Amino acid sequence: MFNFMQIQTGRKLSDIEVNEINFVVKMRSYRYIAAAKKDWLYPEKMIPTQYWNKLGNGYLFMPDPRSVSFSSEIVIGYKDKRADWFDAYGRKPWQSGYDDKKQHEEEWETFHAFQGEYARVFGPKRRGLSYEFGRLDNEEDSPDYHAYHLKLEHKYKKNRYKQ
Repeated sequence: MFNFMQIQTGRKLSDIEVNEINFVVKMRSYRYIAAAKKDWLYPEKMIPTQYWNKLGNGYLFMPDPRSVSFSSEIVIGYKDKRADWFDAYGRKPWQSGYDDKKQHEEEWETFHAFQGEYARVFGPKRRGLSYEFGRLDNEEDSPDYHAYHLKLEHKYKKNRYKQ
C-alpha cells in the first residue's frame, strides 16, 4: 500500500546536490547518458565525494522527517465487509512480532530523534513538503515548532542514528 499524498514535493537542491544525484544516475545507467552541455556528463568532477553514503553529508536521499507521518499499521476494508490488518512490516495480527510494543516504541523514539537532528542540521525551513490533513505542509516551521523539533533530538538522544 502506498499513499501518494505522502510523496514529498517542493524540494530545493543546491548545485552540488544536483551533481550528486546526476552522479548516481550516471553510475546506475546501463548504456547511455546524455546532457545539454559536455561538462554535465562528468558530475563526479563537481562533487566532494563519490561515496554514496556521504552524498549530501549522508542526508541526500532522506526525506525531511518533519514532513513524514509515522504510522504503524494499515487497515483495509472490503465491499463484503471483510477487513485486513497489517503492521509496517506486512505482518498479520496472528504473526509473531505483530504487536511488539518495545519495537514500536524504539522506532517512534528514533523517528523523533531524527526529526530533531534534521531540524538542527537544516534549520526551520523544510526540505520537502507533503500533504497532511488535505493541505500541503508549511515551508518553514514557526520558531516554537522548530524549538520543539530541536528538543526531540536531545530527548531521544539514545536513539540517534550512529554513523
